Amino acid sequence: MKKLLMAALVVVTMGTSAFAAPKKVSSFVKNNFQSEFSQASEVTWLAEDAYAKATFTLNNVRMEAFYSLTGEIIGTSKAVSLDDIPVAAKRSIAKKFGEYDVKEAIYFEGTDEAAYFISAENEKESIVLKVSDHSNLSIFKRNKK
Repeated sequence: MKKLLMAALVVVTMGTSAFAAPKKVSSFVKNNFQSEFSQASEVTWLAEDAYAKATFTLNNVRMEAFYSLTGEIIGTSKAVSLDDIPVAAKRSIAKKFGEYDVKEAIYFEGTDEAAYFISAENEKESIVLKVSDHSNLSIFKRNKK
């Protein structure tokens, strides 16, 4: 009988979590965001299990800021032009991944590091390349088509 009751509770819990309301962003996160990005406009929020993300416009640039659930900033990101990527990294990309079409590039600046992430694809796969501070190039993610 206990096993049947536990199974029923698990099924009910799983069913109701599928219809749960969106997660709320804490006031700690919003207050810290407001103090750091007071000039931001068009702010939208997304709360996940491990972080909160603000998407906003600052100085006519679309950006994202990521926060821990306790309100500490994890980092920011923004779309950049390929011209913004260091020259040595662009040469490495052209040499090693010349057969790929570059789709977009973003710059992520975190508390511990900063890096460019470049998404590219060819007919066989899509990749995300990471360019670290010293123009070190590595494959961050790879997906076969």
